[in-house]
Amino acid sequence: MISMATMSEESVHRKVQQQFGATAAAYSTSAGHADQTVLNALVALAAPRSTDTVLDIATGAGHTALAFAPHVEKVVAYDLTEAMLAETAKNAAQRGLTNVVTKQGSAERLPFPDASFDIVTVRLASHHFADNAAAVREMARVTKPGGKVVIVDNYSSEDESLDTQLHNIEKLRDPSHVRAYRLSTWREFLRDAGLTIQREVTDTYSESQRGMDFDDWVRRSKTPPTTVAELRRLFTSASPELNNLLTIQLDGEAIWFRLPQVTFIAQR
Repeated sequence: MISMATMSEESVHRKVQQQFGATAAAYSTSAGHADQTVLNALVALAAPRSTDTVLDIATGAGHTALAFAPHVEKVVAYDLTEAMLAETAKNAAQRGLTNVVTKQGSAERLPFPDASFDIVTVRLASHHFADNAAAVREMARVTKPGGKVVIVDNYSSEDESLDTQLHNIEKLRDPSHVRAYRLSTWREFLRDAGLTIQREVTDTYSESQRGMDFDDWVRRSKTPPTTVAELRRLFTSASPELNNLLTIQLDGEAIWFRLPQVTFIAQR
């Protein structure tokens, strides 16, 4: 018999595969995901060695995996969605990177032995995991003693009302979204997995100097027009607190905003 927890996990995985199977190509060209300056800074923060083996979980179009590849011995680009792995393989081939391999599977159950990797990364994807606590435990399990877990993701407000509002916005835009977690919750996930937080850096996720373009944001996720209209209403009528959280800027019909983002470097 399948438990309710398993059914819930399977339901989330189906939504993720449906969502990203249909939109995979858009993530190869997403300005925020592909921002080389940001990726280079992340690699520098992780300080990889040429002998390291890296696992990039929920690799998407492979941007993080490919950023690490020139600096390490091997990268395993891992994702739930086959179409995303195809994008990663294509992008790696175009760059002439021969030390990147792809493997399909979920973040909650990694098909790798204990202590397999020197560095485990996940960038801008944890909010899609069915069970993020389990995923972080798995990251810790497959990391070598002394190795690093590198996590970058959007985070939510400690304020209950703002947390609810942000969750509603994200869920409307993309039904495969599970949750953006509060910083306090992230710290619990890491510590409960036996990881020691070495660095915690908060900033914002953006796709240009002005921020994120609302129209591009909903176009990439193929959000239905009626839902786009509701999201537009929520942005244009946002409270001062929500405006501050998302740095919303209105310019005629255009909407620009930024998402709170955190980077954790944690040691096994």
